[in-house]
Amino acid sequence: MAKRSFVRKDRFYFKAKKEGYPARSAYKLIELDDRFKIFKPGRVIIDLGCAPGGWLKVAQERMAGKGTLVGVDLLPLAMVPNEVTHFRQDDFTKPETQKWIRGLAPHGIDWVLSDMSPNISGVKFRDEYQSYELCRLAFHFACENLKRGGGFLFKIFPGPELEILRREVKVHFEKVVTVVPEATRQSSTEVYVVLNGFKGKLPEYPLDTFHASSRT
Repeated sequence: MAKRSFVRKDRFYFKAKKEGYPARSAYKLIELDDRFKIFKPGRVIIDLGCAPGGWLKVAQERMAGKGTLVGVDLLPLAMVPNEVTHFRQDDFTKPETQKWIRGLAPHGIDWVLSDMSPNISGVKFRDEYQSYELCRLAFHFACENLKRGGGFLFKIFPGPELEILRREVKVHFEKVVTVVPEATRQSSTEVYVVLNGFKGKLPEYPLDTFHASSRT
């Protein structure tokens, strides 16, 4: 089977340039928010893997300057955070980074968003498994910090582990939906999983039983 070609400058690329978003990925979040009502003024939102800042910009616009936005990434932003947005260029799995996040959300978190991706190796099974590991790390963080009834959204490169992860997370949330946003590149296999209605239950496995060898 022939590989699908990678087209960087598609209509979403040009639309992002025209409308002032740092990346085309902003339109994925716009579609997801339109459907799942993630952003409401006053909410506390955590954005893991937030660079270059497309998702943060969407969140800033839709929360109208009311609430708390917290972004973490190894890479710098290509946008200017507003007065309710806090950014740290670091690895979110570090204890000191998670402590910093919790300090900005002392009463709990409404939504955790994870657009994190492993450093792509080009080896399909390896990239899929490292994506799965990152999602589990983000899932554990979400369960430790979400308010009851909160939500968790994550990107994953689907492999055999996706169904395993879906079975794990559905125990902790009322609703689990898998979505491929329209703005996803045709060459990409990524999917987004949206979980809503956190039940307040912590995962049974400890955080240090799995490791992601590369993070972004």
